[in-house]
Amino acid sequence: MRALTCFDDRESVPWANGAGRTTELVSLTDSVALTPELRRWRLSIAALESTGPFSRLPGMARTFLPTAEVALTIGSHLHRAGPVAPLRFHGDDDVSLVELARKCFAINLMVADPGAGTDGESSDLGTVQMHRPTPTEEAHDHGRRRFALTLETTSSFPRFQLLELAESDKLPESLEVVVLN
Repeated sequence: MRALTCFDDRESVPWANGAGRTTELVSLTDSVALTPELRRWRLSIAALESTGPFSRLPGMARTFLPTAEVALTIGSHLHRAGPVAPLRFHGDDDVSLVELARKCFAINLMVADPGAGTDGESSDLGTVQMHRPTPTEEAHDHGRRRFALTLETTSSFPRFQLLELAESDKLPESLEVVVLN
């Protein structure tokens, strides 16, 4: 297991629409070096401090995982989201955060989406997916690169540290993570 980057070591930057701030852990350029066989992808941690619109990111498929319960409108439909299961939508969708009980963070995985027709990439390229493993699930996808993002601080890991996992690596059972594979 190799630590790649950590939230605490990165500076936050304004969202594309200026309505909030995000901390980029993996840029689209970084992803090409990490996983050249996959579509370009970006991983960031957004600070959710108030309701409002999301930035439109045409050509990207987005996966959103907040650390607390929130509600989004995607188009005209209300979607509740929380820390258990990621919510997926297209980057050109009209998305707004409409309910926020308390300030929290959101993990954002954005993957180049050839279906959106703006990046010209071949649809046969692999993609990166994010999920929260269940306690009994083995987080392996043989033959593919795997990454884990820590969700809490422990004695061994800081919160929001991105780890690259070797095929033989097993995550500690007590470590809360999302897995990218």
